Amino acid sequence: MQRRCTGAINRSMPSRARSPVSELHALDLHVFGVPAVVRQGHEVPLSLKRAFALLAYLAFHPGPVPRAHLATLLWPDADEAQARTRLRRLVYTLEESVECRSFSTDNDYLALAPGVIETDAIRFARFARNAVASEAFDEATLTEARRWIADARRPLLEGIRLGSEAFDDWLKAISIEHEHLLARLLERVIDALARRGEFAAALDLAETLLALDTFREPSYVLLMQLHALQGHSAGVEAAYTRCADVLRAEFGIGPGPQTEMAYLRMTEDLKRLWSNRVVRPSVRFAESAAGAIAYTVLGSGEQALVVCPGFVCHIEIALEHPPIRACIDALAERFRVVLFDRRGIGMSERLHAASTPAALAQDISAILDDAKVPGAWLFGSSEGCLGAMRLAVDQPRRVSGLCLFGALARGSAAPDYPWALPAAAYDVWLKRLVAGWGGPVGIETFAPGEQDDPAVRAWWARLVRHAASPGGLEAILSGLRDADMRPELGRIGAPTLVMHRRGDRAVRFEAGEHLAQKIPGAVWQPLEGIDHFWWAGDSEPVIEAILNFSAGPQGRRSIPS
Repeated sequence: MQRRCTGAINRSMPSRARSPVSELHALDLHVFGVPAVVRQGHEVPLSLKRAFALLAYLAFHPGPVPRAHLATLLWPDADEAQARTRLRRLVYTLEESVECRSFSTDNDYLALAPGVIETDAIRFARFARNAVASEAFDEATLTEARRWIADARRPLLEGIRLGSEAFDDWLKAISIEHEHLLARLLERVIDALARRGEFAAALDLAETLLALDTFREPSYVLLMQLHALQGHSAGVEAAYTRCADVLRAEFGIGPGPQTEMAYLRMTEDLKRLWSNRVVRPSVRFAESAAGAIAYTVLGSGEQALVVCPGFVCHIEIALEHPPIRACIDALAERFRVVLFDRRGIGMSERLHAASTPAALAQDISAILDDAKVPGAWLFGSSEGCLGAMRLAVDQPRRVSGLCLFGALARGSAAPDYPWALPAAAYDVWLKRLVAGWGGPVGIETFAPGEQDDPAVRAWWARLVRHAASPGGLEAILSGLRDADMRPELGRIGAPTLVMHRRGDRAVRFEAGEHLAQKIPGAVWQPLEGIDHFWWAGDSEPVIEAILNFSAGPQGRRSIPS
């Protein structure tokens, strides 16, 4: 029986900070902290953990979700028929409890009914993205941001554990995405409060920021800056010592050179540092059909250069690594350099992250639209080259040229393509990589020249943890295994430079050579070295080749064959 959403449950909602709400829906789903469903200011009595799990999962997945998937997600140990029966009972129990038709259903799919439920975490994400992208905070935005932070600092779906690995992985993924967005908002709010002289509130939020990631050095630098603004040399010293102790205990290393430099400058001149503080990239969000894509622009050249990353990326953490920042700064002397986190990775939305060359090409196109860039050079590395080539085929007018590094045309071996792992061997490697999530996974393959550097290992481990969940890594790299751009190579008409290091352990040298042979007019640039990461090892030849090639025919002729 279909019920209209009227009436109220006579149970007062327990004391909790109220998030900004809309009056245009019947139910509020609270997923910050211990979950709750609220109707007309009163909490609906739901005691089933799977009820909250189902509502939250559907809220974060707009559109119909297969019942078979939901049944397996919620009851992984039951057979399909039993799990689907339990799902039907759960839906019935939920609708009886809320006295409202809450689902759109058919035999095979399930979705939340349109306009019935609003979720606090989704409202927070909408607000935070707009706030982070704004040039300055006005009073209303600052007030609303502080109200949101009071709720958003609590863990998502606290206490909801179902013994389901798939559900736990999904919850971890959305939690990581939420924490990244919360961290960006916290930084903006802390900055605004410090400029207003509200240092006590700013310091409190700086501790909240540190709690999200106790190994993130820029957060300690920010804490030192807040003490420096007040002339508290003891506070600066305490924050630096705390950072050093944490890194030494966990990784056996001290703070990085940027943190050391900031600390020394603050001890020399506390007041002067605020106007010369470490510059963080201004992150923007391009909206696409698949969700928000995070990107930033560095430099002010006439031409744009989009850097298409490999399987993981995180804009902010990547730029904390001095070799990457130095390379990007060198490119930014000529170009407007666009860095982005592809869908499903880093600060971009994690949901519905299809890992295909076409999906990556759509991400690049959405960024160009949002940045109002009609066309750009594309610098693709590793798996990112596939999306760059796809865009050059699909939208040739938007691609001024291609610079490809460590690239391949197909993700796994075929009878006529022996320069990649066979699919079965690839899957074994992938499982080993995913099992190592949380540490410096794959560094012996991607950067063997730096695998013994403790600072690089710690930085890479942190980037991977923040860039993707274990399930996210598997989705991205499974997409690479199945990708094949060989039928399209002959259609690439953009000027193309193909660079490859002879000792690359991740992508064989012959794969790059094959690519250069199959793309019409491509310039082949073999390089010395063993590192697959373009910025590792000797990166100067890479930067020089890109700058020379993009300068035009004269520059291309200057590149050695």
